[in-house]
Amino acid sequence: MRLIVILLAVIVPSVAFGATKTWTGAGGDANWGTSANWMPAGAPAANDDLVFPAAAPQQSNNNNTLFLTTYRSIAVEGGAYTFAGNPIRLTNGVNVAAGTHTFNLAVTLSGAQTFAAGSGGTVTLVILSIGSNTLTIDGAGIVGIGLISGSGTVIKNGVGAGAIIAATSFSGPITLNNGIFVVDANIPSSNVTVNSPTTGGFALSGFGGTGTVGSVNVIQGAISAGTFTSPTGVLNISNGLTFTANGLYACKLSGTTPGTNGHDQLNVTGAVNLNNAQLAPIPWAGFRPAVGDSFVIVRNDGSDPINGTFLNLPNDTIFAGPLNSAFKISYVGGDGNDITIQRVARAPYDFDGDGKTDVATFSLANARWDVLPSSGGSAMSTFFGLTTDSIAPADYDGDNRTDIAIFRDGAWWIISSRTSTVTSTAFGLASDKPVPNDFDGDGRADLAVFRPSNGTWYQLRSLGNQAFAQQFGANGDIPQMADVDGDGLGDLAVYRPTGGEWHFYRSSDNSYLAFPFGLPTDKPVMADYDGDGKSDVAVFRATNDSNLPDFYILLTNGYVYYGSSWGIVGDVPTVGDYDGDGKSDIAIYRPDGSGTATWYLLRSTAGFASVNFGTPSSKPVPSAYIP
Repeated sequence: MRLIVILLAVIVPSVAFGATKTWTGAGGDANWGTSANWMPAGAPAANDDLVFPAAAPQQSNNNNTLFLTTYRSIAVEGGAYTFAGNPIRLTNGVNVAAGTHTFNLAVTLSGAQTFAAGSGGTVTLVILSIGSNTLTIDGAGIVGIGLISGSGTVIKNGVGAGAIIAATSFSGPITLNNGIFVVDANIPSSNVTVNSPTTGGFALSGFGGTGTVGSVNVIQGAISAGTFTSPTGVLNISNGLTFTANGLYACKLSGTTPGTNGHDQLNVTGAVNLNNAQLAPIPWAGFRPAVGDSFVIVRNDGSDPINGTFLNLPNDTIFAGPLNSAFKISYVGGDGNDITIQRVARAPYDFDGDGKTDVATFSLANARWDVLPSSGGSAMSTFFGLTTDSIAPADYDGDNRTDIAIFRDGAWWIISSRTSTVTSTAFGLASDKPVPNDFDGDGRADLAVFRPSNGTWYQLRSLGNQAFAQQFGANGDIPQMADVDGDGLGDLAVYRPTGGEWHFYRSSDNSYLAFPFGLPTDKPVMADYDGDGKSDVAVFRATNDSNLPDFYILLTNGYVYYGSSWGIVGDVPTVGDYDGDGKSDIAIYRPDGSGTATWYLLRSTAGFASVNFGTPSSKPVPSAYIP
């Protein structure tokens, strides 16, 4: 038995266990080799764990210990440290709890390990050699790598952000499981897998950058372009791009050219496979694309075609975008095989998706919807609802076409123009007033009601199916569909007949605005009459005196007032963008004594037009929300 014990003692190698050394900065200089700078006293030795407290002095310090000494780990509890001097090796990673820190000394990995930054923590490693080891980046903070080398795998976990700015002879694969990861380096042999089911802790989550990577496979989660200092950019992909149906291309738009201060672009060498992934154009930094602006969002090399399409977006489809925009997509754009999107007009009460308001009615006799498409063709008729329903037309599915919808006894019934299916949702009370609008900026109208009994708005937002309620208004107020600040998000707005007052709660800065404009008997006809993206205050006051205005309009831009004589007593205002120029047109619906009705349109670009369509028992759809 004694012999066995002796043999084990001989063949089992000794293991060096290091100490934990805590920086005090109490020495006469800032060198790691100074004994008084550490607790317990004495310079750190190989395999030690090094701890740097948040409030310690001499946070700009210098490693003058032996060249490439192997330490076990480094923990930084806060402050603003700068580490310089001789390069080191690590075996158990870096953990930054808080603060902003820079490793100017070179770091080499000796084994697989994790570099983590906590919420509010940022760490930059100027030079990092990972060899063939796996590096995991974790935490809710930011881990940046200035220059990376090696062939090991980089894994991004945690809701924070990671970045590779430059590289020398790096060829390792990259896997994004959570948060943001940005590559600005030229690493064409590094294949990327995006497998991030969560949204992370930043405004946008996913993979991006302005560098060059190998093949990219987006299993789930988002890909974009741009970097931290330039949110838009061109990301080069050298060996093909493949999405699954759970993938998303989040394409930021801040200008009309690809790159910095322009728009995102994926520049792909190799095959592009879309597989019904989602596309989300995102206006950025206050940029609002003009009608006609075109963007090459995927540049495909050679002559090979794009394989597949984005979800519900076949070639030449027009779809609604965020911030009250709309786009037309092409997979044969650019030089013939690129993906382009072009900004097109978006208009209210547009049932055919051509960017123009359509002449349309709802029969109060038999609940029939009749639409005369502005794009041409015969009138379309659909029986839907009851004659006592409140009609609630809007684009609920984001395809840039108005959906037929009604509100009845606290329930919404909607025919999706995208799928031709009917959905019903209980949201509201029978006495509520429907006021659908895009309150979350996702390009889809949200279910919303104004409750006169308590002056409260209730919204069921399509983005995340989130419910929202806010008191704004009083009994007797007339709720408005409005965007008074032009940020693309619906604002709370009411017209108060008593006093002819307008009251607004603006989404851009959560500020309140009110002023008088109108009479108690006026009909509010708020719309964007000058095409600046902001809803203008307006009222309809019908008179038979042609010398007096019927429409009184106060433009939000400069608060310029003008009036227009267009209508007589008995007319119904039907304001809409009938010529697709982005400006709302003055229009009225006039029933006559012969059982028909005529529309009189004063179009801002195309001029005057009249259309005979409807009956005295029909309600013109563009007056759906006018009492």
